[in-house]
Amino acid sequence: MLRGTAGVSLLMLCIAFAAASPAQAVFCKKLKGEWVGFGEDDTRKEAESRLDKEVATWGERYQITPVKAKNRKTSCEIYLKALNEYFCTANAEVCR
Repeated sequence: MLRGTAGVSLLMLCIAFAAASPAQAVFCKKLKGEWVGFGEDDTRKEAESRLDKEVATWGERYQITPVKAKNRKTSCEIYLKALNEYFCTANAEVCR
């Protein structure tokens, strides 16, 4: 029989493994939508639209409705200045 701190340590280890069962584990993933286009506003909207499609597809795969995306961020930078062309990226984190 285990005595003292060794017994307590073993008990705590068993509780930790029981609490972290695979069915209850949280799985998060970062999703991205990108687009290159003319004009910043339209390109930003298209990148966000593509991100929304990725989020919806992810939700269908894991049978989650509604999917709540966290930390949504959209950034744009000039791609070709002469043509007013922008590269926009929309990012979000989803969890199940």
